[in-house]
Amino acid sequence: MNPYAPLFQPGKIGSVRIENRIVMPAMASQLAEPDGRLSQRLIDYYRVRAEGGVGLIITSYASVSADAPLMFNMGISDDSWVDDWRRLIEALHACGTRVGIQLMHVGMLYLFAGFVPKGATMKIPSPVPWVKGDIPTHVLTGEDIERYIEDFAQGARRAREAGADLVEIHACHGSLAGMFMSPLLNRRTDEYGGSVENRARFPRRIIERIRETLGADFPIIVRINASDDLEMGTTPPEAAEQARLLAAAGADAVSVSRGIEFWATTTIPSYLYPDGPMLPLVDEIKKAVPVPVIAAGKLTPELAADAVRTGRTDFVALGRPLLADPDLPRKLREGRAGGIRRCIYCMNCLNQDRRAGRGSCSVNPFLNRESFYPLPPISRPKRVMVVGGGLAGMQTALLLAQRGHLVSLFEREGRLGGQWNIAAAIPEKSGYSAFTDYLERELGRMGVEIHLGTPVSKETVIAQKPDAVVLATGAVPAGLDVPGADGPNVVQAVDVIMGKARPEGRTVIIGGRFTAIETAILLAERGVPVSLITRGSLGMTLERVTLRTLIGKLLNLRVPLYLNTAVLAIDPRHLVIRFNEEVFELPAETVVLAVGMNPNVGLAGELDGLGLEIYTVGDCTRPRNAAAAAFQAAQIAAKI
Repeated sequence: MNPYAPLFQPGKIGSVRIENRIVMPAMASQLAEPDGRLSQRLIDYYRVRAEGGVGLIITSYASVSADAPLMFNMGISDDSWVDDWRRLIEALHACGTRVGIQLMHVGMLYLFAGFVPKGATMKIPSPVPWVKGDIPTHVLTGEDIERYIEDFAQGARRAREAGADLVEIHACHGSLAGMFMSPLLNRRTDEYGGSVENRARFPRRIIERIRETLGADFPIIVRINASDDLEMGTTPPEAAEQARLLAAAGADAVSVSRGIEFWATTTIPSYLYPDGPMLPLVDEIKKAVPVPVIAAGKLTPELAADAVRTGRTDFVALGRPLLADPDLPRKLREGRAGGIRRCIYCMNCLNQDRRAGRGSCSVNPFLNRESFYPLPPISRPKRVMVVGGGLAGMQTALLLAQRGHLVSLFEREGRLGGQWNIAAAIPEKSGYSAFTDYLERELGRMGVEIHLGTPVSKETVIAQKPDAVVLATGAVPAGLDVPGADGPNVVQAVDVIMGKARPEGRTVIIGGRFTAIETAILLAERGVPVSLITRGSLGMTLERVTLRTLIGKLLNLRVPLYLNTAVLAIDPRHLVIRFNEEVFELPAETVVLAVGMNPNVGLAGELDGLGLEIYTVGDCTRPRNAAAAAFQAAQIAAKI
């Protein structure tokens, strides 16, 4: 029996039958035009996931109010939006999926939006000192509340006219409805504040007004926080009572989330969290309501299937897993779980410039570039030699083989993976190995010749007689240009992570990015007295939620941090450092370098003059992250 069969039983939300239990939840794709109008990129983004077999797609962040637009997100604040929504919904219905539109008023989420329209004001239930920024605030009057309730009702009407199967009310994370629900953000003293019942009154009245407008047969989902995960915020017992009140008001399903955007690190759980961290909260909501529940939050296919099978939830929202592999539902249904390109929860999809639709994925080079997927087959196969079996080389080799080329992959070490193996050696990142395992399986399935333990020289290339060569020779750890940096007490962070170097005594790590931070945590957890020095700020290139989680770990471990500090020299027993204009010594028996990588470009020069097509990919071009390497691999595979 297929272990994922529970996910493929039909379900119902209100009057609507849904063919399976897998939901693509609302996520901020930001692929619409700057004014929010429908773009082909947005259609393609949803279409490939509909084709992959997802049961229900809920589109994101449709602003119901003209005074609270979200740039690069479709709105639904007047009737002019209906035609755009109809075009999108018809495209998705043609693939057999159900479609819901998430209705939202942005509330305090303007604080974290990439772009805020000129002249916008942030609408809030009540003034609280921790909700402030550069955007002027406006505390809602009773008249404002009535107007926004009607805006939601009219947004639902437009959604139905456009052909949507249902709507979802965004009432979590700091949206306007979510702010009303939270005692941290709602300090009103009228009928909309104070008690749990009063704080739920705004979303309750939205649901009731939609029912008055559209009748009983049009399904309404409400998405709520099962916990704000912040002091003075909504607690799980309060959330369960709110869910009960909203179901009694007419909600046909409750979608469970958690956390206030930006402040809490739990809303979108990263690799630092265990799988399924929201399920215990879902259990409490499930007990409180007589309607279906939708669970979310770092659910693996195995955990999702078990949660449905055991009745912990009725539907599962698989957001990032569907970004990583749009075909995930079909592969599970067909018993091809090993062929799934699994999300590794690295958070890179949150770390890019999503404002103009340039978000990217470490494992899926086609995220937000769906019109290029899949790459077309070639009519004249070439013999292509890929040199380097790290992530970039493996991705390139696989994409070339999928197009029909005859591909051989050469790796000097005894295993594939390259720098990715170093990342996967961090205990919290052990799940990263799932991606290299997937690539290795797919390379074998596609018939790629793999040569391990095989250094490549100019003579090796000549002997292979390739038509094209792709160099994916990676990068090597950078040194530090200061006196003493080549001393015996200086080691590289990658060697520490892989267990090749074991720091002893007082240890100082030099660097401020991922590798430096994670190495500091690794050593501190082992009991090594460790400090961290960086020339600038800490983690400037890191996604903000993960960065805050990591900084929290550093602080809890009491790791001294020296920011905006220059290293002038390294001696056997100390470092000479400068902060502002003051120079002083910092004791250190071991110094760990995590100051970046330098491209390994030696072979490229040797191959000049051979008359071959030669390409470089990944870190040997320029050290960057996995998502950049994945997209570059796709670009090169498309050229050959």
